[in-house]
Amino acid sequence: ATHPDHAITLFRDQAEMLANPALRQLFLAYDQARGLDADDPRVDDLADRIVGATLERYGPDGLPELDDGTSEIPALIQGTVNASS
Repeated sequence: ATHPDHAITLFRDQAEMLANPALRQLFLAYDQARGLDADDPRVDDLADRIVGATLERYGPDGLPELDDGTSEIPALIQGTVNASS
């Protein structure tokens, strides 16, 4: 885990999301979109749905903030992703 001190909170948050049928369908749609071309209109539609669900769940100012500067793991992961793309 990149933020082990937040793991329990994140697990609970994800379990709550998966208990919601509409959000569970959104997760499935995200998985199914993996092979779509970036210019496929379904990608934009899915992005809009994700933004809407996120705003509904957390509000415009309530997104969880985990990057407290104490963990170097996220930066290492991002650096690896950037180097491979």
